[in-house]
Amino acid sequence: MINPKTIPFFIIITLLFIGGCKKEESSINYLSAPDNWRKETIEFPLSFAPSINYKGTEYVRFAPGWGKEGAEDYFSYAFLWYLDEKPTLSSNILESQLEDYFNGLMLGNTTIPSDTSSKIKKTKAFFEKIDNVSYAGQVITYDAFTTKKEITLNIIANYIPCNNLDKHLVIFRISPKEIDHLIWNKLNEIQVSLDCEK
Repeated sequence: MINPKTIPFFIIITLLFIGGCKKEESSINYLSAPDNWRKETIEFPLSFAPSINYKGTEYVRFAPGWGKEGAEDYFSYAFLWYLDEKPTLSSNILESQLEDYFNGLMLGNTTIPSDTSSKIKKTKAFFEKIDNVSYAGQVITYDAFTTKKEITLNIIANYIPCNNLDKHLVIFRISPKEIDHLIWNKLNEIQVSLDCEK
């Protein structure tokens, strides 16, 4: 497990291989991924996290084994915030936003009785700034979808300006696997399918 406030050096190395925008014809979902990665689109404000006060759309791609406990790509996925306004990003803001995001997501999808849902530990997020557009961190949350247990997710977030479209993009790549696991090769191959000019 990554020490929450000490992000390993190899994350910085990994970030060097993560591209920005990549041109692709598909307009169904602005994240390019293999066909067997399930797609989802959610409009802002997010119903489960209305405190994340943006206008835009979230595009999600889930690895084939996302909901399969024990799979190499369990809970591995990427999502893109396609925003109308430039987000104010910092380690503290990302921590706050992703705590709200995962608290709302998990509590909204829990199947345990309401009288025990208050016993679920609240999400804790830890981020460090890598450079002017990149952050790395962890989210410790509850998997309401599959295991009904606590899970630690490693996350890399990248901001991508898309000036020619007057949009602002933030892509999150997520997995409970350590950053040197092979699943990160697949996550890093997921790119934004827009021809962006910075």
